[in-house]
Amino acid sequence: MKIYIISPKNRKSGGAELNHQFCNAINRLTDIPAYMCYADLDFPYTIAVEAKTPDIYEKYNTPSCTDINEIDRPENVVVFPEGLTYSIPQIKHARKVLWWMSVDNYIESTNELNLPLIKESIFLHLYQSYYSLDYVQRVLPGAYGIYLSDYINEEHGKFIYPPEFRKDYALYNPAKGLADIKPLIKKANWIKWIPLVNLDISQMVLLMEASKIYVDFGNHPGKDRIPREAAADGCCVITNKNGSAAFDKDVPIPEKYKFNDPANSLDELDALLHDICDNFSSHQQAFSSYRDFIAGEKEQFDKDTLHFVEML
Repeated sequence: MKIYIISPKNRKSGGAELNHQFCNAINRLTDIPAYMCYADLDFPYTIAVEAKTPDIYEKYNTPSCTDINEIDRPENVVVFPEGLTYSIPQIKHARKVLWWMSVDNYIESTNELNLPLIKESIFLHLYQSYYSLDYVQRVLPGAYGIYLSDYINEEHGKFIYPPEFRKDYALYNPAKGLADIKPLIKKANWIKWIPLVNLDISQMVLLMEASKIYVDFGNHPGKDRIPREAAADGCCVITNKNGSAAFDKDVPIPEKYKFNDPANSLDELDALLHDICDNFSSHQQAFSSYRDFIAGEKEQFDKDTLHFVEML
């Protein structure tokens, strides 16, 4: 048996990194060979195409395969991400696994039109978040699956700057939930708002270490990495309750830092921002269990990877 992990070619994203982490973990922890198998993101979403491993993932030492005949054998297992479900019919003989990393992205890209195909083709579902587990149980009752999440880049959380070295900075990701955070930026214009754009990992770490707050009003389609990275680097995290943020097992932060309707909670949010900046040490301490949770994710990922192999 060999395991092939489908991933979009030339993609640098949380999901793409997770695919490479998974391949690395299988090869590191087991005797079963695992390979990356790259795919086009344009129709017909061809798999097993020629592509180089993105440079930032070379550290995972993942071999790749482009021989579809070698891949598509009955004794093998092929793992698809939810973003490439239209590629599933290209595998006719190997057993097929579907990894649900981003529920919302699956819905937006397919309008759920291929759920019947998934139901008849997939023998095992993998859940990156409890949000995705809840979704699959609702739309595919009786689906057989296990939890397999991820871990953040290990450059985060190596050290935490003490409170006295931090500035009244609030970080946000303009690629997610920008329309929902703009009113808060306008309301709380006394704090310095910094968008997380065009930063490499070392720059991201330094900025998070120098800041006090990270705000995320995005759709949280899976267990997102940036909130965890910010928390690991000592920031206080404020979210809405969309997607995985509504699930305490995915985003286990105190309830006072989660808002059902940020647009109608601007005064409360502004007061919280002031209090965090004025009393940062006590607020930072409120995230200690979340930081411990994040610090243990790689160990848990390795355990879950071994569980996955046992299920094959």
